[in-house]
Amino acid sequence: MGFKVSTRIDHKPGEKTLVLESGGEVNLPVTREVTCPKCGWHEAYYWVIQTRAADEPPTRFFKCTKCGYTWREYA
Repeated sequence: MGFKVSTRIDHKPGEKTLVLESGGEVNLPVTREVTCPKCGWHEAYYWVIQTRAADEPPTRFFKCTKCGYTWREYA
């Protein structure tokens, strides 16, 4: 059996890709202190990952609880 690639993600060397399974959001904390840039909703799941050098602040990722749009903010 083989695997079929349905989406290709290109990124820079040293960058990491986080893959969330559908339904995995229920284990993530929720914040109401952000606004979704796509739909304007004020509630999103969030997680923090160190995507750059260790002396740089971590990157915050958000996923809108209404439309599912995902974005990131650098601290």
